[in-house]
Amino acid sequence: MGDFFSEIRIRDREIIAPLLTSSNLMASDYTFPNLYMWGEIYGLGWKVCEGLLLIYSKKDDVFLMPAGRPFLPDELFEISDSSVRRGLSGNFVLIEGAYLEQNVRIAERFDVAIDPDNSDYVYSAEALCELKGNKLHKKKNLVSQFLRNNPGHRCEEMEQRHFKECFTLAEKWCEDRNCEKLGFTHESSALKRGLNNFRELGLRGLVIFARDRLIAFSIFSAQNKNTTDVHFEKYDPGIKGAAQAINWETARHLRGACEYLNREQDLGIAGLRRAKQSYCPEFRVITYALRRKER
Repeated sequence: MGDFFSEIRIRDREIIAPLLTSSNLMASDYTFPNLYMWGEIYGLGWKVCEGLLLIYSKKDDVFLMPAGRPFLPDELFEISDSSVRRGLSGNFVLIEGAYLEQNVRIAERFDVAIDPDNSDYVYSAEALCELKGNKLHKKKNLVSQFLRNNPGHRCEEMEQRHFKECFTLAEKWCEDRNCEKLGFTHESSALKRGLNNFRELGLRGLVIFARDRLIAFSIFSAQNKNTTDVHFEKYDPGIKGAAQAINWETARHLRGACEYLNREQDLGIAGLRRAKQSYCPEFRVITYALRRKER
């Protein structure tokens, strides 16, 4: 990426993570594990400029909303203009609505558009444990069926000895779900980077065994003081209730440690959108894209 951006490496966590934490941005992209795991796939690069963390995606030719400290519209304009002089688009994604409300001048230089495909689904950990109400009744029934049909099942914290089986299960899930058609073609690569650097990234996880076979897992990390980001959640599609069981077990495990679970975006994939909506999110982290106006 030349002398402008650096590839995101594990050792960069000590610089990048504090800047992300101080920003307290709610989008799941602003976690170091996600930036690293998806970094090669999206061609992510980074640099710090006057206290601002700049993340650029070579694949999409866009900047993420700067992180690290508050910044004025003029600073955003200068970042954009400077990048255009280097042959880049100068456009941004993942801009928070609150920032736009407080800085209406942004609309002078950019066309602003809501970006629902990249808006996160955030759930109450308590609600995902209790599964109360008519809207979650079917989920609760499926968990109950799973427990009845798999009386000897066990749920335990993920360890290195589980990694190979988890990756195999993820590939099976991908094959059964026709990942190429759904747009999940790169997820296995991101998962592999996560598993290969599990402890260094501060990742944790759960695995579920039924009949002595690993049938579901989740991987997560702390996003902020009251939110945990669930990066991956996979299950054996052939076992009824396995999907609901790993969701439920993850919420049970994290209840008390955090108030919210961020289950990330739907990426515009219809089936994924239905699945995330069916769990009744507490709220959405709505983000916006900024495209430079012609001048």
